Amino acid sequence: MSNGNTTLSYTPGGADDPANPFHYMPSMAPAIVSLIFFTLLFIILTILTIWKRSWYMITLLVGCILEIIGYATRIPLVLNPVGQIPLYACMNACLIIAPVFNAAIEYVLFGRLVHALGDHYSLIKPKLIAWIFIICDAFSFLIQISGAGLLSSAKGNSESAKTGQTILLAGLGVNLASFAIFCLQLVYFEYRIRRLSPIITNGNIYEKRWRRFLYIIYLSSTFVLIRQIYRVIEFAQGFTGYLAVHEVYFYIFDTIPIFISSAVYTICFPGNGYLPPNKNDTFATMHNNEYNITRWRRFNFARK
Repeated sequence: MSNGNTTLSYTPGGADDPANPFHYMPSMAPAIVSLIFFTLLFIILTILTIWKRSWYMITLLVGCILEIIGYATRIPLVLNPVGQIPLYACMNACLIIAPVFNAAIEYVLFGRLVHALGDHYSLIKPKLIAWIFIICDAFSFLIQISGAGLLSSAKGNSESAKTGQTILLAGLGVNLASFAIFCLQLVYFEYRIRRLSPIITNGNIYEKRWRRFLYIIYLSSTFVLIRQIYRVIEFAQGFTGYLAVHEVYFYIFDTIPIFISSAVYTICFPGNGYLPPNKNDTFATMHNNEYNITRWRRFNFARK
């Protein structure tokens, strides 16, 4: 875990104090701003979720709560980071685990969108999309929890800390691999739907909305992916790696991407007609779905 590590000199009570888990002196302003923004985001999403009765969005609300706890615990650490290992571990665990719920909501929304347009457009059955990827993320979540637990209980034991960091990195790697596969499924879905567009009931209204919502899922997923890549690289470099000891990268590649990934759903909230109100409803009739399946089979046969 020493690849790319920055050599630190010792200054008691300073940024390079071994008892300072950050290995830099964190800034107060961005921590407060982040806390305010995620709190407002949580309030808006909660109102929309209750108003539109879109209970599946509770998944994203859980992620927002963890972000709020993470930045709320970061503020006292800014005042005195030295020796605050348990508080630091709590903050780190919340901010690392929260985006798992961002990924989970992408799976749920994408599965619903696929079913609304036609099950045949997906490699995986829409009802299974969320379950398959959520199970993968749950597995990575448990690995990350184990690593975070070892880190929080290390209490100066370097070997335990390194083991915890390695386990946490493995969990992040599993999470990244799972989400990358999901993104490939997203691209494949768009490829198929561009080849043979679905016939939508109620015409242009739903036609415009589902296409806009697909791009929203794309946008949100891209920011989640950016954050996951950043975290894997950061943990691979170690606690004193270049990314870990420069606070600006944390806000650029973690805070901002996760906030945008969540905030886009306040602009295009799924319950505002972007998805059918019932998970079993579709934008196309069963007849149209069967017609499109026949068209797709003919298309593939013609290509051969």
